[in-house]
Amino acid sequence: MGEYLELKRQIFHAVFGIILVYLLYENLLNIQLMFALLLIGFGISFLSKKYKLVVISWMLKNFDRKDESILGYGVLTYLLGSIIAASLFRKEIALASIMVLALGDSFSHFGSFGKIKNPFNNKKFLEGTFFGVIAGTLGASLFVSWQVAFFGSLIAMMIEGIELSIFNGKIDDNLLIPVAAGVIMSLF
Repeated sequence: MGEYLELKRQIFHAVFGIILVYLLYENLLNIQLMFALLLIGFGISFLSKKYKLVVISWMLKNFDRKDESILGYGVLTYLLGSIIAASLFRKEIALASIMVLALGDSFSHFGSFGKIKNPFNNKKFLEGTFFGVIAGTLGASLFVSWQVAFFGSLIAMMIEGIELSIFNGKIDDNLLIPVAAGVIMSLF
């Protein structure tokens, strides 16, 4: 059951990112609207603890990890990471960074059957990093050159494999990946 839930989560993760990138690319979504959606998301999360919201409850049951302290935590951090990328980087870099998050992070989970342990995180495998780099590169190369996409994906997926924390709290990879990818791609 856990593997099936994770597969559904990763498909949702990829599709959500692709839709987000499309809306940003077509100028149907901007930073202010994304921030408003984030605030609405926090409100829905709060309400979902007290009330059964039909569609939201179904989505939380089918896509949310059970051990998260905030309902919808993954989607909220995903949106926040995308807002940060869209705020810090020019449009092409921001879109490429969100594609690394959407595809690179999603495909990295297909490496869970791997055999070569990540030297920085014994819960992850290097095969997952490899799949994430390839998928992230392909997605990001829609907006930047493949070389820039490759290095942004490579560094972001390497950072994703490391458990980084601040003030004893783990930094979510939905925040790390788009920022790391954007910083690296901006250097070119």
